[in-house]
Amino acid sequence: MDGFVRHQIEGASVDIEVIPTAPHGFAARFRIFCDATDEPDWHAVHVTNGVFDTAQEAEEAAKSVALVRILSHGDRKH
Repeated sequence: MDGFVRHQIEGASVDIEVIPTAPHGFAARFRIFCDATDEPDWHAVHVTNGVFDTAQEAEEAAKSVALVRILSHGDRKH
């Protein structure tokens, strides 16, 4: 296991990992998988901007950023 937790968002699989930051707080990183015709950069790991007070806030931020990315690319069907 690589530390990521999988979520289903708008038909896509989104792996999210919450990361503690120094000296305090949390960030999150995520990757998106839709299907075999995905854009190659969707499989890259993206990091949320900023530091959040709780792990839950960081995870929710990652979900929000992933949702925006999924929806903005939803009209690109192959």
